[in-house]
Amino acid sequence: MDDKLERLLAYHRRRYWLTNGWSIWLRVWKVEVTPQRPHGLRYSFSLHDVDKERLLGFDNADRIPETVEHDHRHAFRCTSTRRPYQFVDGDRLLADFIAAVNAACRNEGVSFDIDYEDIIGADEECHGEESE
Repeated sequence: MDDKLERLLAYHRRRYWLTNGWSIWLRVWKVEVTPQRPHGLRYSFSLHDVDKERLLGFDNADRIPETVEHDHRHAFRCTSTRRPYQFVDGDRLLADFIAAVNAACRNEGVSFDIDYEDIIGADEECHGEESE
């Protein structure tokens, strides 16, 4: 596994709270390399509102048929829609996700200011996402 993927693994279970009460959830696990996960990672990066409803996401954590493109993104406020995501590397994934969060905040007139960080509990789930 390369340095960019190892660096990404350090973000597992981190959650960042924005000043408006929204939260950014980052979960990433090392898994066996498969055709669906050729980079050897299972990940779920998501933005949630104050009620933990998912507003947008980038992931490959869904349990979907093997014939479906696994890396994908869920559009802002339209998370039932999947669009393919071209996974390049760990750094690019994180940068693309943060850019999408920033755009969502701008779209809603919300400041993208992080208030604090914590760790997602193993028993915590959020609406619209699979747990570990």
